[in-house]
Amino acid sequence: MRPVRAAALILLFYLIQTCVMPYLKVGGVMPNLLMVVIAILTVSYGKKYAFVSGALVGIILESMASSLRLFYVLVYPSLALVAAQAFADMSDVKREMRRISRADSQPESATGANKTLWQRVRAIRLTRTSPDDLNPHLRILLNALLLTASYEVLMLVYVALDGVPVGFGHIWRVLITLAYTGFAALLVMLPARAFLGMYRRRSRSARDGRLDEIHSVPEDVLLDMAVVADMPDDMALTRAALRGKDRTDAIMDGEPPETAVENAEIAPLEPQENPPDPQGEEETKHDGHDGQNEPG
Repeated sequence: MRPVRAAALILLFYLIQTCVMPYLKVGGVMPNLLMVVIAILTVSYGKKYAFVSGALVGIILESMASSLRLFYVLVYPSLALVAAQAFADMSDVKREMRRISRADSQPESATGANKTLWQRVRAIRLTRTSPDDLNPHLRILLNALLLTASYEVLMLVYVALDGVPVGFGHIWRVLITLAYTGFAALLVMLPARAFLGMYRRRSRSARDGRLDEIHSVPEDVLLDMAVVADMPDDMALTRAALRGKDRTDAIMDGEPPETAVENAEIAPLEPQENPPDPQGEEETKHDGHDGQNEPG
């Protein structure tokens, strides 16, 4: 389904570029909607679609306007692939590497208050080190501007090599083209991404059905799914201790709690000696004293 939507979007933008935009010129220039659609597909679907969309646009332009042989077939996919390295979603490996690098640099940032001004200046990096991607709409705008600026620079180089002097008028037209293309990208990116299926949401009935399914799970299944084992209560621990075996040991060995209490060995009670009676000792002492006082 994605290739069909991408091809339909490219064809739609090509028709708008060739049939509608000539009537909406500003300062004698019109925006480059083909670069805009390449930017949208790059951010929405990734690097592979960036190259394929650039190649498809180049083939269409080469077949319709062959003034420069093989120029569009080479330029459009090359620019799309180069720009995709910066604006497409980063891979999982790259994201994980950035997370590890940020985690390693946190202890160093904690001691940043003790750094000198020169050390802080040297620590500034122009490249992003965050593991999170930029906002997709911002990336589409920046990608479209970069693609358009690169294409216009190549055209200026071609004009200069052809012997035409490049003046302020050419540069002014390039600036107007960039501004107009950025404005067009802001207008069309939301409906284009909606057409590509980037704003899908589950219906209310589907969410309610999912909640009902979660609540209908039996309690014993939820206990089996639990990571933390059930903790025995105080009464069960006391009974297990009196039987000579700690219930928690049996539970750790994988034995069910009820079986652990039943199978616990009963420890024999050691016989205790009868404590001496203090009253008996006193009577014995008194009898001894009385016997010694009696005359022989």
